[in-house]
Formats: sequence, C-alpha cells, structure tokens
Amino acid sequence: MRVMCVVSIVSIAVVASPAFAADRLTDRDVKELVARIEQGRDRFDDALDGKLKRSIVRGRSGEVNVNDFLNDFQENIDRLEERLSPEYAASAEVATLLSQGSGIDRFFRQQPPGTRGESEWNRLAVDLKTLAAAYGADFPLPDGATVRRMGDGEVAAAADEVARSADRLKKSLNNDLKKDRTVQKTDREAIVREADQLSKDAKALRGRVREGMPSSAEADRLLSQAAKLQTFIEGRQVPTAADDWAGISARLQELADAYGARSGEGGRRNPPSR
Repeated sequence: MRVMCVVSIVSIAVVASPAFAADRLTDRDVKELVARIEQGRDRFDDALDGKLKRSIVRGRSGEVNVNDFLNDFQENIDRLEERLSPEYAASAEVATLLSQGSGIDRFFRQQPPGTRGESEWNRLAVDLKTLAAAYGADFPLPDGATVRRMGDGEVAAAADEVARSADRLKKSLNNDLKKDRTVQKTDREAIVREADQLSKDAKALRGRVREGMPSSAEADRLLSQAAKLQTFIEGRQVPTAADDWAGISARLQELADAYGARSGEGGRRNPPSR
C-alpha cells in the first residue's frame, strides 16, 4: 500500500496540466499606458486636416463631427485617469474608451491611404490594442465584448485569501489522511508540505503585486502548485480537504484569469463577465 501511495503523490507533477501565466500590466503600467494614449490622442488631433475634423463620424449616441468626437475621447481619457486605482480597475471606463476609439478607427480606415494623421493614428491604435489586451479584449472592440481587468488590490486580496485558505487546507489534509490507514506518515507529511508550499507561493505573489512588481512567474508557480494539489485531492477520499479546496479554487480561477493563464495546449482564456 505504501508503494501505491508514493506513486500517486509523485505522479501529481506528471498528470497535472501546467498553467502558463502571461505578463500582467500593473496599475502603474496601466496609468503610464493611459498617459501615453492621451499624448497620442493629442498628436493625432494636431496632425488631422481641419476639413477632416469637420467630417461626420457615427458614434454610440448617433452622428457627430470628428472634432467633437475627439473632445469626447479626451474627456473619457480624463475620466479613466481619475477613477483608476488599486481598488477599482475602471473596466467600464476602459470599455467606453475602447468603444469610442473603435468608432474613430472605423472612420479613419475609410479615408484614402496617406491621409494626414494616419501615421499618428496607427501609433495610437497600437497603444489601444495594448490597453484592450490588459482588459482581456481586442481592439477594435467587437460588439458585446467583455472588458474586464482585476486591479492590483483585487489580485493581492485573492492571493491573500488563497494563502489563508491553504493554511486551513494543511490541517484538513492532515486530519483526513490520518483516517486513511493506507497512507503512511511520511506520505501524509509530504502532501501537507505541498499545501504549505501553496500558501507560501500565494504569499510570494501577494507581495510582488503589492509592491507593483512584475509577477507572472509567481503566478505561474502558484497555479502549477495548485494543479498538483487538485489532482491529488480529486483522486483520494479527503472530504474535509475537498470542501476547503472548493473555496480555494474559485480564487485560483480569478488569479488564472487575471494573468490570462493558458493550459498546456495553449490558448488564452477570456476573463469572466463581471
């Protein structure tokens, strides 16, 4: 029996699907990006021909001239800069900005090649694509697209909850496995150490996020460790630990979405609608 248990523990790393976390823009990164978008908007505005500014573009609220549309675009940038914070990722404001930018993009793509301002718009569109990607979307923004990003405060809170829940998981795994006479003490202790490592990995991620530092490697390590534990818990009779794991998994899913985590086969998952 001891051999079988050791094999099941060791095989965790083989069976579990790895998760690959993409680089995530911090709140500071997003603020700098929005500032760059504002500068790009000004350069684009300055480069446009006066006649083109008096042209009509169809926006969400109807037809307006390009100049008024650009002024609204500036106001939406200002609103985004004001509201973006660690506690509020301003997803709704970004959605509005991307939607409006998509209207400008459609209008400008209808103009003859070489139109004044085209180069400036192309540069601005690159930054809008980057902003869209940070919020799990594309640019130009498709109709009905979900625009959602977890702010640094939300990510840190999710990691903190995983860390605290993993501490409880250690106790429940230890108690559940003590009741299973097929599990040797050394094997039980090995699994408890895996849960302890999950807590440590979550704390490491929390610390990096709170410091505003890049944290994709820490997210990778946390999600990989979580995959190991999930495989073990789902493969054994550990009812109390399974209940504790159910609470952890929801937070882990949020973190996976925040980092655009991909399965071993690749392919980015879209964030949940909120």
